Amino acid sequence: MNSKFNLLFCTVAILVLAMGCRPKKADYSDFNKFYDQFFQDSLFQVQHINFPIEGLPDNAVAYGDTLGDFRWTAENWRMHHPIDFEQTKFEQNFQTLGDELIIENIIDPTVGYGMMRRWAKIGGEWSLIYYVGLNPVQEKQ
Repeated sequence: MNSKFNLLFCTVAILVLAMGCRPKKADYSDFNKFYDQFFQDSLFQVQHINFPIEGLPDNAVAYGDTLGDFRWTAENWRMHHPIDFEQTKFEQNFQTLGDELIIENIIDPTVGYGMMRRWAKIGGEWSLIYYVGLNPVQEKQ
C-alpha cells in the first residue's frame, strides 16, 4: 500500500510541476490595438517606425543593382493604410517569435505577389522595424 501511495504522490507532484512550468500564452491585445492605430493615424505611424529601416520597395527586381543598401527613411516612406481582406484576394498571417517580435506576411496567391512587415516591441512600445513592399514571392515547396 505504501508503494502505491508513493507512486500516486510522485505522479501528482510531476503533474503539478509540469503544469507550473508551461509557458504562459502571450497576450497580444496591446499589439492589436497598436496595429489598428498604426493604420488610422499617420502621425502615430511615423512615430512608430525606427527610421531608417531595412527592407525593399515595391517591385524591387525592376531596380536591378541600383538599390544598393536600400533603407526606408521618413523621406521615402509612403503611408500604409488598412487592407480590406474581405474585398481582396490577399491573405494575411502573423508569426510570433517570443513576446516582442511579430512577422506579418500578406500574399495574393493568385498572382504570386506579397509583402512583409516585421514588428518589434522596443522600450515597451511596438514599432515597425522592417518592410518589404509588394514583390513576387515564391511558394513554399
